[in-house]
Amino acid sequence: MFLKRNRSLWVKVLFLYVIFSLSVDSLLLRLETNSHAAIIYNVLSAFTLIEYAVFAYVLYSIIDNRIFRVIILASSGIFFVFAIYYFLTYKSDTFDSLPASIESILIVAFSIFYLFDQMNKPQVIFIYQEPNFWFVVGFIIYFSGTLFLFIQASNLTLEVRDNFWKINLFSNIIKNILFAIAFSRKKSGNLQQTLESPFENDFLENPYKT
Repeated sequence: MFLKRNRSLWVKVLFLYVIFSLSVDSLLLRLETNSHAAIIYNVLSAFTLIEYAVFAYVLYSIIDNRIFRVIILASSGIFFVFAIYYFLTYKSDTFDSLPASIESILIVAFSIFYLFDQMNKPQVIFIYQEPNFWFVVGFIIYFSGTLFLFIQASNLTLEVRDNFWKINLFSNIIKNILFAIAFSRKKSGNLQQTLESPFENDFLENPYKT
């Protein structure tokens, strides 16, 4: 519906992630936890890597600060090496609690980088008019809401985990709603320019003009 509003590559990548996420959730709903545990946890491990790659790429694309971008690249390289090692070393019939928890911490940290980067841009007056803001808020809410759940997931019994997994579902719903708002927003080249009326621009150029 809003394909022409923002043609940035990272927006298209994020939209493909949404489709991929829906497909994975649909697949997991069709599998029985007891008889397909290994398959489910392998899918979740792969999903963690793909999800992190997409979100890290999005944040890298919208952050201008060079130091923050270098930190994202370095942290991503270390995370991928660790996550692949963890996947190959530990048994595949348990939830990848540690990689998922580290992913949450990193994405929240990168999201804070974005907000700090925007604070140093005086031309941005109302940041909530940008689609980037809504995507990043979706990241923060989802990963902040599920961080402690992911940390404890591997230590919980299946019944207890199913009960607490509603936290993940609720956070996922909020994230998707914020993504929908972001997709509906039109990217503006200069927020300050769009917020000022022609009279205000003329007055700023020549305040003594009558």
